[in-house]
Amino acid sequence: MPALITHHLFGEDVLPELPAGLVEGEEEVLAFLLGNQGPDPLFARFSTLPSHAFACRRLAHEVQGGRVTRAFLSLRDGVSRLPAADERIGRAFVLGVLGHYALDRAAHPFVIWQQRALVDVDPSLQGAEPEIHAIIESDIDSWIIWEKRHATVEERPAESNLMRTPRTERVAGALVSQTALAVFGIGLGASEYAGAVRDYERLYRAIDPAGSKLVRAAGAAERRFRAHSYAQASAHHVRRTDECPAANLSCLPWTNPFTGAARTESFADLYDEARRAYPRLAEAFVRGDESRLRELVGGLNYEGRPDSDE
Repeated sequence: MPALITHHLFGEDVLPELPAGLVEGEEEVLAFLLGNQGPDPLFARFSTLPSHAFACRRLAHEVQGGRVTRAFLSLRDGVSRLPAADERIGRAFVLGVLGHYALDRAAHPFVIWQQRALVDVDPSLQGAEPEIHAIIESDIDSWIIWEKRHATVEERPAESNLMRTPRTERVAGALVSQTALAVFGIGLGASEYAGAVRDYERLYRAIDPAGSKLVRAAGAAERRFRAHSYAQASAHHVRRTDECPAANLSCLPWTNPFTGAARTESFADLYDEARRAYPRLAEAFVRGDESRLRELVGGLNYEGRPDSDE
C-alpha cells in the first residue's frame, strides 16, 4: 500500500473528478481526504487499552484482506442511518475510503514485488519485510510530494495530511465501528478510530524527518526488542529530486506476485490507473449498485490479491 502522503495527494487529485455537489464545503472535503487514509490509521493505535489496540490492528488487517464489496455496502448502509445533518460528511468519508482502496489495489502488487525482489537478492533481509515495505512506501511518498507539489516534509509535514474536525472524527468513527461489527465481527468502540488518527498523527510528528535525533533514539529503543526499526523505516527523507528508483520511472519489468503477469508500469502509471478506475467505483457506490460494484472490485482486495471478495 502507498503511505500517508501519497494517499492524501491521490484524494486531492481525484476530488475534482467527482460530480459537482457530491463533496462540497470545507468539512466534507476534510472528511473525504481523511477517508483516503483508509484503514491505515488503525495500525498506529497505541494510546489505549492493549485489547482495543489489538482490535484496531486486527480490523485494519481484515479490511485489507477481503470482503471489499460487503464492507463498502455496509458503510453505505451506515451512512443512510446517520442523522440527516451528518449524512453528507459520512458519504464524503466513505468516498475517500473508496479512493484508498482504488490506489492500494493498483499499487500494492508493485510494492510487494519490490519487497520480495530485495529479499531474494539479499537473503539476510529475511524477517525485515515489513521494514522494507515501509522504506519503499516512504521513498515514494518523499518523491511524489516533490514531483506533484514541489515540496518536502519540511514544508508539508506528513501529519498535516490528517486535518479533521470533531464531527468528521465522530461520524467516521461511527461508520468504522458499525462496519467492523457487521462485516468482520469485531467489536470496536466508536471513539477508537478518532484515537487511531491522533496516534497516527503523533507517530509521524515524532519520526519525521528521517535522520532526526528523535527518530534515531526511537530506532535505538526499538532495536532493543527487535532486529530492525519500523519507525526509522517509515520516516520520510527530505528529498528535492525527481529521481526515485522505488517508483520505477524507467519502466523496468516486474511481475505481479499474485498472478505472475509480466508488467513494466511505473508507480506513476499505476497511480493514473487508479485515478481512471476511481470514478466508476464511486458511481457504483453512490448508486448502491451491488452487481456493478462487485464487477468493478473484480475480486481484488486492498493488496490487489484476486479471489478475495465475498
